[in-house]
Parts: sequence; C-alpha cells; structure tokens
Amino acid sequence: MRIGIAWECPWVSSSYGKLALWLTSELLKMGVDVRLYCPSVPEYQLYSNFTLYSPSCVYRDIGVCVDLERPVEVYSSNWLCRDRDRDVDVYVISGSPYGQVESEWISRCSRVEKPVAGYFVTESDIVPSLLAHWLLHVDAVGFTTRAVANAYLVHESVREIHGDWVLVPHGLPDYYYKFTSDAIIDCYFKLCEERGVKIREDPGVKLALESRSEGVLYGTVAKDHPRKDYGALLAAFSRVKHSCVSEKLPFCDKIRVFLGFIRAVGVPTWLINTIIQLLGLSSSDVLILDERLQESGISEFSLLFSYSLIDVFVFATMGEGFGLPPVEAGALFKPVVVTKTPVTEEIWGGDYPLLVKSRPIVVSEGFILHVTDYVDLARKMSRLISRRYARRAGLSARRVAEKYTSKRMAEAFLKLVELAREKRGVKKPHPLREYRASDSPDYREIVLKALKLI
Repeated sequence: MRIGIAWECPWVSSSYGKLALWLTSELLKMGVDVRLYCPSVPEYQLYSNFTLYSPSCVYRDIGVCVDLERPVEVYSSNWLCRDRDRDVDVYVISGSPYGQVESEWISRCSRVEKPVAGYFVTESDIVPSLLAHWLLHVDAVGFTTRAVANAYLVHESVREIHGDWVLVPHGLPDYYYKFTSDAIIDCYFKLCEERGVKIREDPGVKLALESRSEGVLYGTVAKDHPRKDYGALLAAFSRVKHSCVSEKLPFCDKIRVFLGFIRAVGVPTWLINTIIQLLGLSSSDVLILDERLQESGISEFSLLFSYSLIDVFVFATMGEGFGLPPVEAGALFKPVVVTKTPVTEEIWGGDYPLLVKSRPIVVSEGFILHVTDYVDLARKMSRLISRRYARRAGLSARRVAEKYTSKRMAEAFLKLVELAREKRGVKKPHPLREYRASDSPDYREIVLKALKLI
C-alpha cells in the first residue's frame, strides 16, 4: 500500500516538518510505502519532478537523528491528487482544513476516486460552522485530541458523516527518551569547541549557565505567532522578579528567562524588545536566541540544547492543536508550565498542577481562544524556584511525555488510513451547492458553556 501524505516538508525545522519525517520513518518500518507532498518543493526540477529525500544527520553519532529505511519521494503539493498519481492508494491531508494551502488540497482531492483522509487540528475550542464543513470533502478524519474532535463535531451535519473519527496523537521519536539534559549540554559544548566556537565565552550563555546553576532559568521555544503568548510569559516573569526582590531572596539577580524566539516559521507579531522595555526588564534579565537563528530556525540538536539549558519550560498559549514543544521539554524531565485550554488539559491531565488558569474569549476571526491569567502563571513559575518541587514536577512531565511516541502516532495513523478505505466515496466534491449551516437546538448552549457564560 502506498500512502500519499500532504503536509509540511520533512526537512523544515518546525513541528509539522518534524512530525512528517517521524511519521514517515515509522510507517516505512511497518512496511508501508509513503510519498510526501509539500509546498516548498519546486514543481519541476532539472531531471525529475520530485526529490528523493533521506535526512543528512550531522549528529547521527550522538543519536539525534531519525533515519529512513529508504529514501522517500517528496513532490510539490501541486502534484497532489493528479492523474499521474495512480499508484497512490490513499491520500492523507494534514493541518487545518480551512487554511489557505490545506483548503486548496482538499478542494482538489475531493474530486478523486481514491480514498482521502484528513488529519486535522484547530486552535479554537469550537470551529465556526462554515469552516468545519470542510470535513465534508474527505472520506474519514483523524484528530490529535478529543478536544479538537469536539471542536469540529459540535456541528450536526459534520458529526453525521464523521462520528467514527480516529484519535491520532502526535508523538516523539525514541531519542527524546534516551538523553539527560547534562549529557546534551556537555556534548553541545564539546562539539562547539572542536569546531573552534568558544560558546562558553558568549555573554548570553554565561548568564544562562549562571542562572541554571541556581535552578532559576525559565524559558520557552516557540514561533513568533499570535497564538504564542510572549506577552503573558514576560509579564508573569516580571512579577516573579519583583516578588523575589520584595521577599529579599538571595538569588534574585540570577532569575532570568530564555526566549527561543523563532521567526522563520511564524507570523511576525511580537515586538519583544518593546515589551521588555515596557515591563522594566533589562537585557540581562531576558536572554533571546541569536538573531540569525531567529530568522533561520534551529536544528533539532540545538532545540534539545535549548530545552536542556533551561530549568523550567513555560508555554503560555492562546490555543493549541496539540502543543508539541511542552511534550518535548517534558521528555527531558523539565517542569512544564502551560496555559489551560481544552487541548492542554486533555494532554497533561486535569489534575496536572502546573496548568495555568485562563479565560476563554472570542477573537476577530470567530475563534474561541484563551487569555492566560498572568497572576496564576507567575504563581506557578514561582513555585518552581524550589528545587525539590521542580524535580517532582519534572518527573510528572516526563510521565506525560512518555505517552506520546512516534510509533503510537503511526499505529493510529494507519487506523485512519484503513477507515478512509472502508468509507471510500463518502466525501463530497468541493464546493457544495449549499452548506447546511443550521445546528442542533442546543448548539448555542454549547458555545455559551465553552465561553463560561452559563
């Protein structure tokens, strides 16, 4: 069987790019043939119309690599669901179905005879009716969490067709569970020194190590995007610093925050330096990823180094389709503080002690997202100054992360593919003459409950 997967390119240093690679690797191990389609491949190349890809791993000897059993064909997504793809048995479209790129894929694939599955996410607690109706144009759907499923299936016409959806959580490769933070840091420094890079002499690294020695280096790694709430993180951090000084603790000058601020895969949103000045913080309080790396993105080994360097991973967010970075950090025994949303509550568990209070809001595009409670975020960050509490929290985060492996993702993904084959022909060609926007009588009540208005 050959599966054609439309997603981000497997060499892109983003969550979607990594997941495409990790999923492909696991499927190949299971004897499944895979063809990838992604936006950033030229439609025509000098001698072919596809790239034969296998990752070149600089850090293979260390173990930070996912090898493919054989190279995989990567096509421009312009070739997705075309006549020449007669050797593809099932197509799977991944991402947000109403996004500009994904919606084009769905529109084209809704007209092919082959079965088509959707592997979908959303950041909204409830997806508006017309956007949710994009699901009518695939034969079967899989969702990353039950909360994401509920966001779509609240609409009766969608639920009638896809009530048999499949849970396909994201997952991490084995190497996330094999390292210790100290080992990663030692290895990183050694490799830098072998290449003549005096990383230990970098002023920012010196400050970070000074804070790490006291167990008070907070941090995050997230793209520059409206949903990643850098404002909440920095405001809460400012309160943590202020409270420390007020209580006259001996290490207040060592409390710092590291921002793995990635512009390469986001939407320009956050004016970090302006926010730092607004909050009365200094450049020695907030350590920011090198500007060159902000623009280019960072390698997987550099990402592991960033997670390992910090003592507490803080993920202030307005909404998630899954939230991969906190799970990655948790796999390295880092305490994870994360904004409470339906998705993060499901992943981390309702009794997870470091879920931060939030308030649901309606935003401009008609989504229900969440505003982080700055005070509660600061309170939970301050708790982790205690090393004993931080160690316990790190163990709890690791137990959560161990549930999410790339092998489990691939096994669930194959169930989605089989469901699409069973339901072949269910999808409706896009566009429909009319989309039934009316919902069940209790729909308004469901929305009001999501907004905590009743």
